[in-house]
Amino acid sequence: MEAKVLEEPGRAWREFPGEDLATSALPEVAGWIAIYEEMVSVLRSVISRADGSGEVDELRSNLGWIEQRLATWRDRHAELAGVVIDRRDHTLTYGGKSLSLTRREADLLDFLLRHPQRPFTSKQLATLAWQNSRLSDAQVRTYIMRLRNRLRAVGLGEVITVERNRGYCMAGLGRGLDG
Repeated sequence: MEAKVLEEPGRAWREFPGEDLATSALPEVAGWIAIYEEMVSVLRSVISRADGSGEVDELRSNLGWIEQRLATWRDRHAELAGVVIDRRDHTLTYGGKSLSLTRREADLLDFLLRHPQRPFTSKQLATLAWQNSRLSDAQVRTYIMRLRNRLRAVGLGEVITVERNRGYCMAGLGRGLDG
């Protein structure tokens, strides 16, 4: 099987074997998200150690492309799941129903949706979803509980799950699309 070539000015990138942005299988999409997240993490670590090296510009260029690819997979996941979050108006649309959210609820839901099937502790959510490490675990639990209750109105009450000793996770979206 020949890999598809993705064009970027001055560079040709290849998709990984088996990578197909047209897939409708949410677990497959979640897998590609995890792969690209790991690549971003590793490349950022390499860049932090390579500062001052002549290769930093090329590494940053590679990182930019990988981050764009990760964003594309995250958008594909949201599309397949049928969940649309309007970040400006803090509204959620799912299954033809709309729900107004607070800014924090919208940020939390958007973050979890963009990191499907990956658990996060309360501290991680406070820092990564809200950039606020001062929120206590109890405050984060309250936001999670409130959001889960509100999501029931649009049929998404069970999508935020708890993995014992691991954290909160987005799961269960688009089960009918999994193939």
